Amino acid sequence: MALFDARGIDHVGIRYRDLPRAVAWFRDVLGLGIEYEERTMAFVSVGSDEPLRQPHHVALRVPDPEAAQAALRAAGVSLRPLGPNLAFEGPEGTVFHFMPARAA
Repeated sequence: MALFDARGIDHVGIRYRDLPRAVAWFRDVLGLGIEYEERTMAFVSVGSDEPLRQPHHVALRVPDPEAAQAALRAAGVSLRPLGPNLAFEGPEGTVFHFMPARAA
């Protein structure tokens, strides 16, 4: 039985060595919108496209992020801060965190 009710992937974070160059490429070459940008990260609107590179992290949609985190803790899974969220790692180090499911 699953520890939490995953409703899909909310977003994927990808690391880039040269963030301003990557943002410019997404914006100017692909024509994607930049939702948010700061010195160390940017949120690019990609619709339903799949990520093409190894992700920095994967955000899973769940009805109740705090309950999902509690279920992981009860199962012995360690959580650590990742920005404003608590994250956990998969078997090979991929980082995951939860986002609240969006209303239908």
